[in-house]
Amino acid sequence: MIPLLKLKKDIQFNDNLRSVLGTLKSISVLQFRILEQKLKVFESFEKSLGEFFNAVDLERIEHPFLGSPKGKVGIIAVTSNRGLLGGLNTRIVNAALIIQKERGGSLFIVGEQGKTYAQHCKVAFTAYPGIMDDVRYPQAYEIRDRLFEQLQAGRFDSIQIIYPRALSLVNHKIETAFLLPLTGLRSESASPAADMSQFIFESSVVSILEYLAYLWVGQRIGDIFGMSRLAEMGARFIHLEESTQKIQKVNQKLRLQYFKFRHEVIDQSMRELFAARTLYAG
Repeated sequence: MIPLLKLKKDIQFNDNLRSVLGTLKSISVLQFRILEQKLKVFESFEKSLGEFFNAVDLERIEHPFLGSPKGKVGIIAVTSNRGLLGGLNTRIVNAALIIQKERGGSLFIVGEQGKTYAQHCKVAFTAYPGIMDDVRYPQAYEIRDRLFEQLQAGRFDSIQIIYPRALSLVNHKIETAFLLPLTGLRSESASPAADMSQFIFESSVVSILEYLAYLWVGQRIGDIFGMSRLAEMGARFIHLEESTQKIQKVNQKLRLQYFKFRHEVIDQSMRELFAARTLYAG
């Protein structure tokens, strides 16, 4: 009797757990759809920045914000505050650690899950709170300011960010992008740069470049924070769905064991009853 009672309790517990996971899945889908509708990426700013680069002869300017990435790098790893993402946060931090090992530099981790894992790996890093949807741009500007302070102090020469990006609810990937130096913003099909001697600048071209880079990095980090939150919802839905399927398979095995033990108990009871009646008749 004991195996039957235990199997029945396990089956009931798994059924209740599967019901809870189903509720969490519905919440994740709802959050994904709401955030997807609210999410705005300011592509017009990137377009305006590209137009500036198209109009200026950058080949005449030597600046660390231009050219190809080199030297040490400041790495931003964007993770979540909560788990149930199927190891997504771990993969992001591992990717950041590989880059840091290859190139050196400083590590910045956003989110409690990444912070916990980095502490387990015993590496030096600067931690920031996880993304909050209503204030993600102020959060991004705070990190941007810290990055530029260390950039000017010579701690690193370029800025790289690693984050999850949702292609759909059930499809996401980890992306790596350079925020500095400013690469890929000038259109290949753009017209030749204008002669800068024809323009009157209130500030030097270098000062304008540095200010635009400052604005661009803050805006880009804020946009990436929004995309990361969207990927978080999708990854959580996938993980919950996989967990639900695993529980369902476990319950199928438990039910088979339950009915097997039950049939054995019934057979044993019938044999004992038949033996008793035979003994009584004799």
